[in-house]
Amino acid sequence: MLSWDRRDLPLMVTAVLLIALYSGVLVCYDTARSLRFLVDLIKGNAAMGLCAVGMTFVILSGGIDLSVGSVVALTTVLVGTLVAGGCHPLLAFCIGLAVSVAFGAMTGHLIHRFSLPPFLVTLAGMFFARGAAFLVSMQPIGIDHPVLDWIVDELGFALTIPGLDRTWVPATALLFLVVLVLGVILGRSTSFGRNVLAIGGDRQAALLMGVPLGATTVGLYALCGLCAGLGGVTTALIDSAGKPNIGAGLELEAIASVVIGGTLLTGGAGSVVGTVMGVMITGIVRAVINLDGRLPSPWHHISIGLLLLVFIVMQQVLIRSAPAARGGEYGRH
Repeated sequence: MLSWDRRDLPLMVTAVLLIALYSGVLVCYDTARSLRFLVDLIKGNAAMGLCAVGMTFVILSGGIDLSVGSVVALTTVLVGTLVAGGCHPLLAFCIGLAVSVAFGAMTGHLIHRFSLPPFLVTLAGMFFARGAAFLVSMQPIGIDHPVLDWIVDELGFALTIPGLDRTWVPATALLFLVVLVLGVILGRSTSFGRNVLAIGGDRQAALLMGVPLGATTVGLYALCGLCAGLGGVTTALIDSAGKPNIGAGLELEAIASVVIGGTLLTGGAGSVVGTVMGVMITGIVRAVINLDGRLPSPWHHISIGLLLLVFIVMQQVLIRSAPAARGGEYGRH
């Protein structure tokens, strides 16, 4: 007889909610009954999803990163400025990603070296990165280059499923899917993923077990910075522009997706798979509001806020019902 494990409850609820939402959309809206709708859903949420993958590891460690939205903006502006100045787009992408990784690594170093609260350090980083984006350019910068046109229009593949229309899967959606797969592998099958989980479960116990706290902390914030940089690259490709004001509130949507995906805000339990389901749930809610046309756009934020509240309450109920399991029974990628 199969035994039920309370650790799986948040993920199970997320999966059931995602299936119910998507099924409801298929029943109610004819335009959703196509492969194009699903691909557009992935593409439209690629930047936020990339940030959410990196955020998952940070929250699993018991931390938080409020700077990812500003890092997305900084990356887009750097790419736009470099390309406009004659730099090859691929080199501009590499420079933007290097800056975002360095930014994340410095954040992790400050948090570990001086035992600072991640909330305050990344809050400062949010203002710093946003200010740096406006320092680079006060106005949006258009990005126009043949290589970018090729990436957007030609890089991808045509997906054909019997009974459905042939659909083009663009590079931006592919990037999100590739990072998703790598994130799952990193969390489940590497010592880094196990170290992050151990730190989130019990930091002192992880130290006694020989987990390299400093290297892991720097590494996971650098990873979050990399994911935010990739989100910036994706945004620059989709918008064909670098915008210093873009990404405001993106960090909050990423955090909400992680929590709705079943990751504990206190760390020690969660999964990248759950996070991606959370991303799709928030994306479907937005798509439903757009398809319906009768509800104003603020209802998207209201809906996500209510979902987030429900999942936070559920997490607290689980934690209080089994306090001894914290970091042991609950730890899972």
